[in-house]
Amino acid sequence: MIARFIPAFVLVVSLTIVAPVATADEHLDKSVAFIESMSVRAISTLTDAEIMNEERRAQFRSLFREGFAIHGIARFALGRYWRGASKDEREEYLLLFEDVIVNTWADRFSLYSGQKFEVIDATDEPTNGPEKVALVSSLFFTRPSAPVRIEWRVASQGNVIKIVDVKFEGISMANTQRDEFNSVIRNNGRKLSALLIQLRKMRDG
Repeated sequence: MIARFIPAFVLVVSLTIVAPVATADEHLDKSVAFIESMSVRAISTLTDAEIMNEERRAQFRSLFREGFAIHGIARFALGRYWRGASKDEREEYLLLFEDVIVNTWADRFSLYSGQKFEVIDATDEPTNGPEKVALVSSLFFTRPSAPVRIEWRVASQGNVIKIVDVKFEGISMANTQRDEFNSVIRNNGRKLSALLIQLRKMRDG
């Protein structure tokens, strides 16, 4: 039901970037280099079959916090219900959002089997804010004849750069996650507590 957490799968498919984007745009170069650096660190640590699950989860959490705009993604996923949430509800939701991602996906890095991931293009996206946004297009070869097209949305401002969304075959995972969360709340009397219950169950397994 709430299976498609954006950042986890992005990290999973970012493990082997093989083709840097050729561009003179510093922002685009920086965005691609950022993803490439994350991928190198991920493959050198999280896919190590010798490390224990708890250590892998701790390393995943560290990379997740460094690479993704967690608060912004979580707030977007909650949509309009963020405004009506209490301080305690917001704090618990943010903790659960991160914990579920870490607990659900970190162990899956041990299953990585060397699939090819290739960056093919990077373009600027218009934005109304002070940040710059790049859309980095790539192909993930789950099968040689049928690669999956993945587009990374990377925002930067000054020295801060974060992944804020990813599209799989044109479908935004941020929008998908928001639709799923909002559906749970709407179908349970518009109570945020219903979503918190679901997330607690997922966290605790």
